[in-house]
Amino acid sequence: MYNHETLIKQYDNLALITELHGNRGLLWNDAVGFIPFITKKQHQGLVVGDFVNYQPLDDNSVVIDNIKQPFNKMERLNKRGVKQSIVNNLTQIILVVSPEPKPNYLLIDKFILISELMKCQLTIVLNKIDLSVTKIEHKLNLYTGLGYELIKISAKTKTNKINLVRRLQDHRSVLVGQSGVGKSTITNLLLSSDKIKTRSLSTKSKKGKHTTTATKIHLLNTNTFLTDTPGIENLHPSIQLINDIQKGFVEIYQDNFKCKYRDCSHLNEPSCQVKENVSLKKISEQRYENYKKLVSTYL
Repeated sequence: MYNHETLIKQYDNLALITELHGNRGLLWNDAVGFIPFITKKQHQGLVVGDFVNYQPLDDNSVVIDNIKQPFNKMERLNKRGVKQSIVNNLTQIILVVSPEPKPNYLLIDKFILISELMKCQLTIVLNKIDLSVTKIEHKLNLYTGLGYELIKISAKTKTNKINLVRRLQDHRSVLVGQSGVGKSTITNLLLSSDKIKTRSLSTKSKKGKHTTTATKIHLLNTNTFLTDTPGIENLHPSIQLINDIQKGFVEIYQDNFKCKYRDCSHLNEPSCQVKENVSLKKISEQRYENYKKLVSTYL
């Protein structure tokens, strides 16, 4: 349990929003630990993952005093088709794939695009290696060749768990991937560790208890956080220009200046180096087709 005097001494320090329920929630301060908070107005623009300053109250809780500008936002479309932030200030996206269900490579490329636009590190995790993974490993070599790290695990048998734990260290991470690849199993595997420090807040009683909320950040280790959030398949990248989409395709982006036209879209223009490289198999035809599909979807 935190000490109220410590709260007073530490109130100028940054704290991380780990849960949000209306105008109440939990935040994490490195010196104090988990602290219940309230906001002056419901939500007050808060998103899980925000960094804030707080001031202590008399009931061993705190009130949010200031919200820091986030350096990135993970967004999705709500039921009304409006973009909504589900977690802010991530440093790493863990893209989970598996042999069952078969990988959706368009979705994989969409997640990679999102990570590049958010300026997050992206790590690919191949789960279910207790099954046959030879074919998918071969296809994933394309992504390791582009510089994305691949970690192979089995959440079911706990094989290579330590490799994933090491990759998560000192990051604020989130697991993404298509339904059925084992994101929940991996999360449960990580949260089963005795080192996990987690606390939940009941919106009614304001007392800590173990619950599952819409979006929640778990403290895995010192300076190491894992975001658990549903509905991750509906993520919406922040795209305004075709150049934004090109940033998700490093092999295309690096050839921009080699085309005849400076603003080449790599779709229909003549003397396009990217299309030439596709024909020469220097660029994956699958990746190029996914690039065109994403351009068609978002522009």
